[in-house]
Amino acid sequence: LVMEAARELKPYPLPPPDPVVVESSLAVYTVRVAELTGGSSLLLAGQPTVSLRTFTLAPRVQLNVRLFDVAPDGTRHLVTRGTYILESVATAEVKIRTYGNVWETAPDHLLQLEITNLDSPYITPSRVPSVTHISDVRLELSVR
Repeated sequence: LVMEAARELKPYPLPPPDPVVVESSLAVYTVRVAELTGGSSLLLAGQPTVSLRTFTLAPRVQLNVRLFDVAPDGTRHLVTRGTYILESVATAEVKIRTYGNVWETAPDHLLQLEITNLDSPYITPSRVPSVTHISDVRLELSVR
């Protein structure tokens, strides 16, 4: 029955809308792949983890991380992402495990980590207004 009904479904013809970006809600960290590898390519395998310290007075905070591979021409490819909900804690040590991937990036590319509380349209934005201070950001990668 499900397969019969699915025959009428067609691929969505338009590309997905660009994510909502509010400059004050986005922290960006960038590193050249060659700096990490001594000049060779980098094979990411597994679930990168982002560790950070947070401070907020909000009762609920949604933190989202996205890891991009950025080519010299500016082309960005999403490698992986993750999300974490923090509730009723003023200060916390947070570990956000991403969904993971296997991805090879060239030595002349950049790895770009974004941390935000908006990851729309992928995840509906939190309806609870909040301000979160983050520090001590660390990205852990499983590489081969």
